[in-house]
Amino acid sequence: MTILRHMTLLLLAGLLAMASCDKHEDIDRAYTDYRYDIVTYLGQNDNGAVFEYLGRDDSSSIRLQSRVDVGNDVKANHRVLLRYNFVDPVPAANRDIEVYGCSAIFSDSLRQSPVSPDSLPRHKVKLRSLWRTGEFINLHCQVEYTNKARTLMLVADEKTLLDDTVHCYLVHDLRGERASFWRDCYASFNVGALWKRTYLQCLRIHLNDVTFPGTTYYDFNK
Repeated sequence: MTILRHMTLLLLAGLLAMASCDKHEDIDRAYTDYRYDIVTYLGQNDNGAVFEYLGRDDSSSIRLQSRVDVGNDVKANHRVLLRYNFVDPVPAANRDIEVYGCSAIFSDSLRQSPVSPDSLPRHKVKLRSLWRTGEFINLHCQVEYTNKARTLMLVADEKTLLDDTVHCYLVHDLRGERASFWRDCYASFNVGALWKRTYLQCLRIHLNDVTFPGTTYYDFNK
């Protein structure tokens, strides 16, 4: 009887699993098969919005052609967080995509500051990832929510601009607003004007991170 009871329970579990699988067959692929990438919005053509994807480090770019209109929410040549998937699985320099979501993010170029980095506002963040794609330094972190706009910039210390290692600082200013819960934040900074300099060997990014407080900077080496 014990063996039979166990077999019966296993059979019921199998039937439940099959039923569960059947229910998931109708789930929209937009919720199951997709990519999240920070890309550059290039503008609209007759078919829809066009984006440029750059892989890690110095990978070749891929032109992404969609069939959607992003409207006026995003400016051309600004960076966005794109949720999408390729229409054709075959890799190519130009690819058609299905877009499931497009969100504006902090999109800026590297700035310079003549003042001491110690005087710059550097409110804490929770780092998730920091990586380079071509001429862009990309950031995924969490920041404390406020109901007002904030300042988030990448600033180079002018005193180091002619050195082989240039020191840059993540400026984060809540502008006096009261902080509350943590939420995801994405940013992308164009550092191309500096990265192209032949003497540059290292871009050092300083940030005030509470996830890894023992690590105060990250190096991007040529």
